[in-house]
Amino acid sequence: MSKSISLLFLILITVTFSAFSQKKSDQLKKKERELQQNILNTKNLIKLTRNSEQLSLTELGIIQHQIAYREELVSHYNYQIRKLDTEVSDTKKQILSIENTINNLREEYKKMILHAFKNRNTDFKYLYIISAKTFTEAFHRMKYIQHYKDYRQDQINQIAINQNKLEEKIQYLEEKINTKQQISLVQKTEKDAYLEDKIKQQETYSKLKANENKYKSLLNAQQKKKRKIALAIRKAIEIEIAATIKKSDNKFTLTPEGSALSKTFTSNKGKLPWPVTKGEITGKYGKHRHDIVSTATVDNNGIDITTEKKAKIRAVFQGKVTSVLIIPGAGKVVMISHGDYRTVYSNLKEVYVKKGDQVNTKQFLGQLLENEGGNISEAHFEIWKITSSGLTTENPSYWISK
Repeated sequence: MSKSISLLFLILITVTFSAFSQKKSDQLKKKERELQQNILNTKNLIKLTRNSEQLSLTELGIIQHQIAYREELVSHYNYQIRKLDTEVSDTKKQILSIENTINNLREEYKKMILHAFKNRNTDFKYLYIISAKTFTEAFHRMKYIQHYKDYRQDQINQIAINQNKLEEKIQYLEEKINTKQQISLVQKTEKDAYLEDKIKQQETYSKLKANENKYKSLLNAQQKKKRKIALAIRKAIEIEIAATIKKSDNKFTLTPEGSALSKTFTSNKGKLPWPVTKGEITGKYGKHRHDIVSTATVDNNGIDITTEKKAKIRAVFQGKVTSVLIIPGAGKVVMISHGDYRTVYSNLKEVYVKKGDQVNTKQFLGQLLENEGGNISEAHFEIWKITSSGLTTENPSYWISK
């Protein structure tokens, strides 16, 4: 009974480990596909941004993302190669162990055959049995001869089983070595592409530094537009709050439905979909010195995502449209309520929703304006929170999925 339990336990462990290994392998392949798709997207965006001299700042940001993706992909391949090296080493040890087992079994079998040859006279077996002094001893001698015969057959079976194991392990080893060679070739290609990207990055950086004053003026104009949007958004939220404040206690109070929605929105932090189906963050959140134009300071209430020309923008979570604004020189803005939170979508050319509409996650809200060169579009996305002390902004990068 204990042997059956042990065997069942061993089978369960083997099946579990096999399932875990397969799941891990699937995860690695999925991650590889995601990184390759991200690299392809950045390559396409770089081609578009290079058609416009004014967008070199954006180009550099996208190149930086592409380099990061390539670094991660090379690291991903390095991990796979190390994993394969371990598997190859373990398999070689298993092959050596199986070969030793087969050699030992063959040696034992050889001795048994030699012994059987020396005692091949069948009369010897009968004499050996009947020469026993008691019936019990004769019975045990007869069982010994039968056991010896069965043991010889078992040795033959064990040699055949181990021979099959050996062939399977050798085939597995050859497959792993071949896989490693293929991954190594792809890894080399990615390393070469990574070095090319680094050269492009340095070229673009040098070009930008040579025209730093021009780009400072461009950044100042962009900052002015962002401040204009921020003021309009804050005013719209304040008007909304004022309309819902109870006169008795002068406090902004959520309905039970709004409170539940706020909690659900919070629980999805880090898992929200992007406001565009694909793109790269080229303008980060917060107040900071610009990466290239060292004399310029950037103050961003949200994030800027460079994407394809006239791309559609979508809601990152279900909620109610509370405002649709038109800001001269900055396009249209859609604001959606999620309880205590507001998500804001700016730089729109067309809007598909109106104030009061209930929207679902990933529902398209409108279409983005194209840039001055007409090659790409840039989505501006913000998250605001209504607190007891007033209005605050959140870093959208922490809320959308990685």
